Amino acid sequence: MARAEIGTSKYEAKKLKASGLQKLKFYCQICSKQCRDANGFKNHLQSKSHLGRISNLQSSGKSNSIVSNYSQQFQTDFLSLLRVSHGTKSINANRFYQEYIRQRDHIHMNVTRWKSLTSFVKHLGQNGLVKVIKTNDNDDDESVDSEGFNLEIRLIDSQEVEKLKTREEEKHVRVDNEMNDKLIQEQIKRGQEMEMKKRKDSPIEESAPSTIIPEGGRESTSRTLTPIRLNIKKKSVGRLKVAFDNDSE
Repeated sequence: MARAEIGTSKYEAKKLKASGLQKLKFYCQICSKQCRDANGFKNHLQSKSHLGRISNLQSSGKSNSIVSNYSQQFQTDFLSLLRVSHGTKSINANRFYQEYIRQRDHIHMNVTRWKSLTSFVKHLGQNGLVKVIKTNDNDDDESVDSEGFNLEIRLIDSQEVEKLKTREEEKHVRVDNEMNDKLIQEQIKRGQEMEMKKRKDSPIEESAPSTIIPEGGRESTSRTLTPIRLNIKKKSVGRLKVAFDNDSE
């Protein structure tokens, strides 16, 4: 029997079969069992082992949190492999996902809360975990975008995030200081204009008489600086009598 040529679909199928990897939609994450086709996967879902595990999860109350736990584990493993393999370099999202699913014990996406790779990548971008770049902006084919073939991802370094936060904070502080300075200058200018208007509208006041403050510290009554005039009148005096005058005379 002839050997399959490298690069053909038959070669890739044999390679996946040899490594134990089959179609992801026929994999049961709860039982960690890979099925080869749809019929085998259907039989597994109706098996006693699978139904027993499902009943145990429901009785223990873990059925509600199992999807969130798998989602968190899938995200952690995805980012860890991205950090180790590519660091902060850009890579196609679908190409890296192919690298991720080569691990035999990886968490499958069909048990997480994300239904497609694009929704998962957008989730990472919205939470600031990776930087998402759309390579084909003019491509309107929604089927291509839903598979994530035209999306590139780049892991954001924590130090870079801290630098961006510091820059944003410094920018906000600088803008606030500029606004405060502008408001203060406007208030000063307004006060000067009001003072000038008040001086123009008010009449000129006469200078008040000067006051003399003695050394004791008490203010004395005001005195005018005009010269003081004294009116002196002579009073008539009667004729003096001589004490030794003779009465006879």
